[in-house]
Amino acid sequence: MRSALPAFLLGAAFAAPAADGARWMLMARHGECAEIASLKRRIPDLGDVADPLSFVDRMRRSGYQVSSHDIAVAGGQAVEVKVPEKDLSLVFVAAGLCAKKP
Repeated sequence: MRSALPAFLLGAAFAAPAADGARWMLMARHGECAEIASLKRRIPDLGDVADPLSFVDRMRRSGYQVSSHDIAVAGGQAVEVKVPEKDLSLVFVAAGLCAKKP
């Protein structure tokens, strides 16, 4: 029987909505961003996932092992989520980080 404790701790680890009320995006290797809905190519039954917490929940409900952790970034929020069985390593960022240039 799986414990509910990890899901509770996961919820405490990062906020579902970005702190400033901004929406979440996916960040690619070179800093460009894409809509979370673009994952539907790899996960057709993705549903209405709008943030890292709901994505983690969706993958776990589908039976996948998922790991996630906050990433320290200046000026925003970022969360790395890995789903090894789907060969996914994603970085969710608050949309405000997408517009920033170094």
